[in-house]
Amino acid sequence: MSSDLSDVLRTALSDDPSSNRPAGIEVQLRLLPTGDLPVMPPSYEDQLEIHERHLDGRRREAIELDSVGSAANRIEEVLQALERADRYPLPVSTTTIEPATGGPITISTLEVPHRVFDAWIRLSDAPDGTGKFEDGDRGKELSLAHSGALDPILETSAHDLLFGVWDSHRKGPHGQVRIARSLTTTLIGLDPIEQTRIAARRDPLNLGEDSELPRGVKKLSEQGLSSIPPQRLRGGVSITEARYSGFLSFSSLRRLGFAKYDAVAVRTMLAALALYAVLLRCASGWDLRAGCALVPAGEPSLVLAAPPGGESGPLALSLAEAEALFRAAVEEVGIEDRSVNLKAGKALNDLVDKAIAATGTA
Repeated sequence: MSSDLSDVLRTALSDDPSSNRPAGIEVQLRLLPTGDLPVMPPSYEDQLEIHERHLDGRRREAIELDSVGSAANRIEEVLQALERADRYPLPVSTTTIEPATGGPITISTLEVPHRVFDAWIRLSDAPDGTGKFEDGDRGKELSLAHSGALDPILETSAHDLLFGVWDSHRKGPHGQVRIARSLTTTLIGLDPIEQTRIAARRDPLNLGEDSELPRGVKKLSEQGLSSIPPQRLRGGVSITEARYSGFLSFSSLRRLGFAKYDAVAVRTMLAALALYAVLLRCASGWDLRAGCALVPAGEPSLVLAAPPGGESGPLALSLAEAEALFRAAVEEVGIEDRSVNLKAGKALNDLVDKAIAATGTA
């Protein structure tokens, strides 16, 4: 299957126009709440955003359990686990922060919000120790990348080209580097009914607020030494099911161009990365946050989407086949790994030290 799919991807991602070529690959997975328990959506202060969606040919109420950004973060988490196990074959760049207390902290472009153009990377020391990375030769090379020559990004932090990246702080002769995401996924809960709960907890020693304390000592409650009185809390939502859905856009991938590499081969590799990453994410489990555990009701569904007359239909692709497809595509491209492993430097280290100090004295 993987070899046939590779041919399909190469044809769909070529620059040869065709009115009926596939538009992309749709992803679907149905999930159920464990034990029929309510699930907790992301935390925020305002009212829960329950809204209507067109699903299954009708209008249904839904609530977002993972936004597009959050769902992308979870995919990058599984790739980060691969990278830490030395099983991820694409370039990933890092910087190491060295606070005054505790050990060094290394963060990668699979973790930072703005990927290779994140401030933690841009403002770290240049490898030769002369100023900031963004002002050095490699930093300038990245800022000069454009849609027809994205080689510097491919060689420094390849996954950025799939998930999207924007150099919002600088502009080269071709304008700002701004690559749209080609893979979009999200998770929603269906038919949500908001829940409330009453919570209380008694202090086992039952000291009470009237206990005598030395003058100048904070009240027991201020020190966390009292019972928690009954209070009404948000209890999440009861849902009938959840849907993990997504789309890998071939037209978005076709916008990516390269000077040193075969563009179709790189696009095919990025598509293979998307399929492998989505299946790997699905296999990693669905305990999203406290009080939000889900269990798959079946296998992930992949569907090749095309206009009438084009090749379309379900794709049978196992996790092992997806990995083989991805690794073969990486091998075919032959990327020069020019990832950087930077040091945060004094300015960023001082910022971290101040944040640690402020947290310790709050």
